[in-house]
Amino acid sequence: MLSGNELLTCDFVAVDLETTGCRPGRNSIIEIGAVRFNASGTIATLERLVRPEDVIPRAVEDLTGISNGMVATGPDIADVMAEFRDFADGAVLVAHNYRFDLSFLDYESERIWDTALHRPVIDTLSILRRLRPDLKRYSLGSLAAEYQLETAPDHRAGNDARATAELLRAVLPALSELGMHTAGDLVAFSGLSGQQVLADRLHLTRGIPDEPGVYLFRDAEGRVIYVGHARSLRTRTRQYFYPGATTDGLAHDVASITAVRTFSQLDALLLEHRLVDRHRPRYNPSAHQSRAGYLIKIDTGTDFPGLKVVEVPRTRGRLIGPFTSKWAATTLLERLQTLYGLRRCARRLDAQLAMTACTCRDDDSCPAPCVRKSDPAAYAEAIERAARVLDDPKDFHQRMSRAQRSAAATGHYEEAIRNRDGLRALERALTTVAMIREAASRSAVLVEESDGEAVVSFIRGGLRAAVLRGTRESIDTKLEAVVERVYFSGSEPVDPLRLSPEKIAELIIIASVEDSSSHLEVPVGTQADTISRVRRALGLDRRVPRRRHEATSGA
Repeated sequence: MLSGNELLTCDFVAVDLETTGCRPGRNSIIEIGAVRFNASGTIATLERLVRPEDVIPRAVEDLTGISNGMVATGPDIADVMAEFRDFADGAVLVAHNYRFDLSFLDYESERIWDTALHRPVIDTLSILRRLRPDLKRYSLGSLAAEYQLETAPDHRAGNDARATAELLRAVLPALSELGMHTAGDLVAFSGLSGQQVLADRLHLTRGIPDEPGVYLFRDAEGRVIYVGHARSLRTRTRQYFYPGATTDGLAHDVASITAVRTFSQLDALLLEHRLVDRHRPRYNPSAHQSRAGYLIKIDTGTDFPGLKVVEVPRTRGRLIGPFTSKWAATTLLERLQTLYGLRRCARRLDAQLAMTACTCRDDDSCPAPCVRKSDPAAYAEAIERAARVLDDPKDFHQRMSRAQRSAAATGHYEEAIRNRDGLRALERALTTVAMIREAASRSAVLVEESDGEAVVSFIRGGLRAAVLRGTRESIDTKLEAVVERVYFSGSEPVDPLRLSPEKIAELIIIASVEDSSSHLEVPVGTQADTISRVRRALGLDRRVPRRRHEATSGA
């Protein structure tokens, strides 16, 4: 095992790559640079240009100086990988930001030999972050200047590999003083233990497409333990199997991966949310799940309505909310009852209730219309003030603030705390309600593109009321009918008070996508204008510039 190799006597191979992009499989390696060395100095070097399968972008050419002409007659990646494997045989690999270089080398190694490269790999970036927390920058160029290395990195694989080798040699004495004597000690110090175990799981990602979508990680029993979404399913799922992240525990438990391609970012986000709700994976934060929703319900079937906290959705009664925090709902309810002198229960007013023992009635904290004569008009006015607390919170806020100060001044500290909590519950509720109401007021058409096809989402009242997917021409045949049905058929507006927790969560997800730049957003105007704007967004209806002066013919 290479982990037991002594730092002062073993061979290392520092490696660096230049590529056409950041996605293994879609982008290609265009140069490999490697330096075989030990604590005493350089033993051998390897520098090879590689013929890529895609075109070198102009930005990469400007950065590296490597042009398409330079690599046109270069060797195939399989030949260079074979040469590199022989060159690195028996040595411990070293890289600066190893995740990038190894992600490409592992992908090619698996494609050619059906296995990832041997481990361990020493990452000089992770080592320097722990060894020198006083530094502000850890790029290879900054570290080369800090340690006055002989080689200046220049975004060419050979020089960058030489600089990486020199950097490790420069810090070996300090690492030895800290008690590190083997390659395994360095790996543990840099927080990258367990590399081989995770590398052995990279084969689980084979066949996963380089497409946007949703992925599900399952354990050995087939249970879904994590659901995520990604613009590139292949790239994202492979990232989990390079240690050094907070997800290492998750990666060790993965036994299989299911990938579901989606046509758009919104499709992926909504599917991810629904799968999290369905499976409740143990590694997904609880914030990813639909949060329970609550309402304060006013029983309008009596002259002296009571208030109670209920779960959403509800179709009857007068409602206050929605709340995503049960604490906020119950705290605000209790303070409304106290401040406006409302009933402490919502039970039916009948003879049986009057015969039932009640602490609130006995201590006069409840107006008790079950046994006492009360003024229905005054009670109705108090109920109206309570019902409008989220629409016009000024009265409640002012009264509660005065009550808090008065309670504190007279030494009634528990009551002061309850009033303080009432104000906090109001603030939390106002923030939630404002967000939900604003999201529910949105209506727009979102146009997204994926691999030459389009996804058109029709957002009404903040929710996706319809979606069309396919070629622009196929969408155009259905566009007019869908626009009319969704926006101009007289459907009832979306009521946030009647939405389920799942719909509230989707409302917020769609609002976050609307605020992003992943799509074209078409506002809803008149029916004809909306259809015309969507067609233009799809590239189907291009405006023809008007001629300012028509040509006239002479007689």
